[in-house]
Amino acid sequence: MRVACYYPWLYLRSGAERTILEVALRSKHEWTIYTNHFAPTGTYPCFSKIRVRELSRISVKRAYLRTAKAAATILLQKLPVNEYDVLMVHSEGLGDLLTFRNHARPVICYCHTPLKVIHDPYARKEYLRRNPAKASLLSIFGGVFRFVDRLAWKHYRFVFANSQTVRTRILEAGLAREERIEVLPPGVDCTAIVPGNHFDKYFLAVTRIKWWKNVELSIEAFKRFRASIPISSEFRLIVAGQVDDGSRGYLRELQALAGTCSGIEFVPNPSSTTLDAFYSSCFAVLNTTLNEDWGIVPIEANAYAKPVIAVNRGGPAESQVDGQTGFLVPAEPEAFARAMAVLAADEHLARTMGRAGRERVRRYDWSHFVRRIDDVVEEVGK
Repeated sequence: MRVACYYPWLYLRSGAERTILEVALRSKHEWTIYTNHFAPTGTYPCFSKIRVRELSRISVKRAYLRTAKAAATILLQKLPVNEYDVLMVHSEGLGDLLTFRNHARPVICYCHTPLKVIHDPYARKEYLRRNPAKASLLSIFGGVFRFVDRLAWKHYRFVFANSQTVRTRILEAGLAREERIEVLPPGVDCTAIVPGNHFDKYFLAVTRIKWWKNVELSIEAFKRFRASIPISSEFRLIVAGQVDDGSRGYLRELQALAGTCSGIEFVPNPSSTTLDAFYSSCFAVLNTTLNEDWGIVPIEANAYAKPVIAVNRGGPAESQVDGQTGFLVPAEPEAFARAMAVLAADEHLARTMGRAGRERVRRYDWSHFVRRIDDVVEEVGK
């Protein structure tokens, strides 16, 4: 089968880009990736191995006027869909608009989340806390977008959701019927990743540096952990993640929050080699997103045989087992600090949880994921 795949932005090393890349590299079908913003130096280098076509360029900034302009561009553009058997849209919101002019062939949706600031109550609440003056604007934009988005979703022949959490958002938004949605979580390469045997004394927070990732929780928790037990002074916190032009201000906020607390290190835009080294040697991984859609970071930590401390909500509550692969706790600094203290005081427990995570994560190997994508492509493209 010849498959066209669309995602508005390919410029970071995030879960969506990783998912698109793994399918294109592993699938038995022929994939061409279409995007409106391609930054080869910012995303995974292996995109050089597949066909990527950049359309009219749109901004990655999320200001209302820029978003409206991007939406109009996506809505009006036409792909050469007649050259393909199937079109797959990776949806985080705006990408759905492509379906209005490009449904001459069957269209599959892989939904990472419906537009988060509209459909995730936790993200919306945090956005309004940060931007109270924009409440009316968000209400107007949200109403218009919900109406248009429901129309766009009517063109999807089949819908994948990356988690039960996202499936629930789709249903609550009235975007698709229950029988048209299948949950298919993204995965990890369990063969390529070698579990780390070193448990060096640092906690690792791998995350995009974006406000909805709630990175400040990691910092506040580490400060409280430092005051909890004597051994805590031996530990560090490493915050490693992608920083784009729109998130440099947030990074400065986080650095100011860390202040003079010794042991907190920021590593913007780490390479794959650097991340591999961090995962391999860390003591445990923190995941503090308030309501993670799925979360590749926790299962990557599992693959490296490292325990995970995550918010007990969203995707991590599906991929992790509290007390076995790590700890699922409330989104509160004290709760995270307590879990960090328990692990720091018991390396044997940390290693045991890490091994349990490694065993559990095998169910999320990329081979299973890509095989199911291929099957559906064949079913709808007949």
